[in-house]
Amino acid sequence: MKKLLLVFVLASGTLFGQTDQTTLKPTVTVNGTSKVYITPDMTELNIHVSSLKMNMADATKAIGDQTQNYLKILKDLGFKEADVKTTNFSASKNRIYRQNGPVDSGYVVSQNLTVKFGYSQATLQKIVARFSEVKDPVDFNIGFYVSDVLREKTEADLQSKAVADARKKASNLSTAAGVKMSTLKAIVYGADVSNPVYYKDMRMFANAEMASDGANLSFAPQEIELQESVTVVWFVE
Repeated sequence: MKKLLLVFVLASGTLFGQTDQTTLKPTVTVNGTSKVYITPDMTELNIHVSSLKMNMADATKAIGDQTQNYLKILKDLGFKEADVKTTNFSASKNRIYRQNGPVDSGYVVSQNLTVKFGYSQATLQKIVARFSEVKDPVDFNIGFYVSDVLREKTEADLQSKAVADARKKASNLSTAAGVKMSTLKAIVYGADVSNPVYYKDMRMFANAEMASDGANLSFAPQEIELQESVTVVWFVE
């Protein structure tokens, strides 16, 4: 038992007595970046539905009827009912503020209908044209965003270009310092870099005398800037 214990101690002493020589080698550390402007490929249509009635039951029924009418319109435009989502449902008292304080005057019930689809100029024109035919004005807005597929594809390309940018900078610095780049030591990604922000935005152009059927409307999604950053470390000799 004593002999085995002695061997273990010697082995342990040898293991912890070693020095990592790579930590003593000189390195060059650079930050590579890349960015690109891309056009959003997805559209989000939001329809706001609301009703003010003296009692909540009537207000709820009213927005239910409105919702069914809008669903029918969307179906006529080629959308499936399953693609239309309901968000931000709310019901509250309608309070009117007067000199002697707030007075309850019925109930307000509201919700949003949201549908997402691939960007299409023709589809957007049809939506505006159809909504313009509705007897009661439709409260809606249109936004654009980048799909997951396009975003991931773009990010992969940006990451590759960011590494290439880092390599180019490291090569220039090494040459200027009179040293030679050797093997790669480390790649650091996402540690100190904020995630890219994706904005929903739109630009809408129309002729001076815009037709009420929406045919003259021209929708142009605003380009979005995406960028990537990576820190790369090389040994030099």
